[in-house]
Amino acid sequence: METPSAKMAAMAARIGSEEQVCSARRVQVMDGRGRGARLIYAANGALNFVLSESNALDILRLWHRGTNIGFVSKNGLYTGDADFPGAFPAGMLYTCGLDAIGGVAGHPVHGRLHSIPAEIRELRADASGIRIVGEIRDTALFGRNLAMTRTIETAANSGEIRIVDRVENRAFREEKYCLLYHVNAGWPLVDAGAEISGDFAESHPRTPWAEREMATMLKVEPPVDNMEETCYFHLVRDGRMALENRALGKRLAVASDLRRFVEWKRRASGDYVIGLEPCTSWLDDRLEYRTLAPGASAEHRLSICVEDIAP
Repeated sequence: METPSAKMAAMAARIGSEEQVCSARRVQVMDGRGRGARLIYAANGALNFVLSESNALDILRLWHRGTNIGFVSKNGLYTGDADFPGAFPAGMLYTCGLDAIGGVAGHPVHGRLHSIPAEIRELRADASGIRIVGEIRDTALFGRNLAMTRTIETAANSGEIRIVDRVENRAFREEKYCLLYHVNAGWPLVDAGAEISGDFAESHPRTPWAEREMATMLKVEPPVDNMEETCYFHLVRDGRMALENRALGKRLAVASDLRRFVEWKRRASGDYVIGLEPCTSWLDDRLEYRTLAPGASAEHRLSICVEDIAP
């Protein structure tokens, strides 16, 4: 049986550069609405993805073997000054927190974290895979001093991206935080006939309209002009939800150490998206913060995995 080191040696004889296997390159957008944004373009042989250094190392785009997986809002990448509806890019991953998730008085919608640039501590891409580490510091004069160290890893030719976020309280007082991983799937994965699944201990609609639509909670239906969104709160026993499109032959699985998930369904034409969103807390009047003592930290894990499936 060929050992991993023997496989690497055999590969080395067949390539001119390890970029033929995995690559990660830092770039800056030169024009348009996203002018000035710092991005990382990465590829591992199965996945091509784009991270935004300017936005907490969130995942802007994701393709699996050439097929788009994520949802990009009509705003796209936008570095201007706008309210949340005018700036929200969606993307494959938009991280919400640490001060707010959803709408909270006195805070930006879904919090400040996504708007904070990451400071890159490590960037490695070789024949074994890709590893990127960045630090996002959420601070205020006379106030909070939180730091989130984000580690993103993927192996060569893997359909999985693994993210570990360590939230540290560097203040001399207790600090509270919350997190929501806004994972957004779009067409062609999101299309009529696709289905959502999970091992649900309980499920609750967020609004009266969502309650009326509960019969189709786990189904994906065609877009409808101007249709209102529906959201559901799921307690997931194993911390995993999936979106499967057998006609396309693709499956997206989202896994986390967090067992609470928000399911976001928007069927409106032009805003056609499914969100599978692990979170530390529900939203609205059910929002609860977690507390960190001075010097304490907490770690949260997220996996985004895409695989080919039989029709």
